[in-house]
Amino acid sequence: MKSNRIERIDSEIQKHLANIISKLDNEEISSTIVSILKVETFADLSLSKIYISAYGDLDEKKKIVDILNNNKKTIRYKLAHLMRIKNVPDLLFIVDEFEEKSSRVLKLFETIESEIVDDGGESDE
Repeated sequence: MKSNRIERIDSEIQKHLANIISKLDNEEISSTIVSILKVETFADLSLSKIYISAYGDLDEKKKIVDILNNNKKTIRYKLAHLMRIKNVPDLLFIVDEFEEKSSRVLKLFETIESEIVDDGGESDE
């Protein structure tokens, strides 16, 4: 279970990163809607995992995450100037694949439902 301190730090990181990312000087990021869905910081503040979603397909999202991970030193430097903690954790940007996974599960349910309807809902009893 997370402590209140870590939850506050996660919230602060999420808020500040949203501003920092929106102001990054990168054509691909500035032309895409990027959302920070969740931040998970380790208890020892060594690392924060930042789950990102962006408008577009999975490949485009991975490209955005690669750009953010390549610029994480600059982003962390800017974050350090905004945070009120001694050590800012290292940043790891990750594509949040929940949307894609839930979409696949929904399609599976729809397929199963259509097969049941096609069979007339009858069983072999």
